[in-house]
Amino acid sequence: MSEELDFEKVFAEFPKVRFPYDKSLPVRGWLVQGPKQQVVFWHSKVQYQSEEHSHPYAEWGIVITGWCDIITPEGKRRYHAGEVFHLAPGVPHASVTSDDYRSMDVFFSPNHLQAELEE
Repeated sequence: MSEELDFEKVFAEFPKVRFPYDKSLPVRGWLVQGPKQQVVFWHSKVQYQSEEHSHPYAEWGIVITGWCDIITPEGKRRYHAGEVFHLAPGVPHASVTSDDYRSMDVFFSPNHLQAELEE
């Protein structure tokens, strides 16, 4: 793997996303906090599936490596590296990712995720 894609090194100084609901998840995230939005750089070394959920604000993302299936009531669509997805507020969705999946997601809320507390 090239160093440009080693998120552990590239985002070493960014806060990691805190997962209070399930620490066993194979996905890791690095958080960039804005006053009205959050940007998260995700990486999962192995295939990952999220449960169906929704939020009252939009989500925009771009796949950097691998692929991601986004499942909504309208059906399933696969997004590959370089492709952009958008989820409107309130749309129920789930996802399945490939091994070695990386993406950048923007959540149009300043409170979607929290950073891990420093130890």
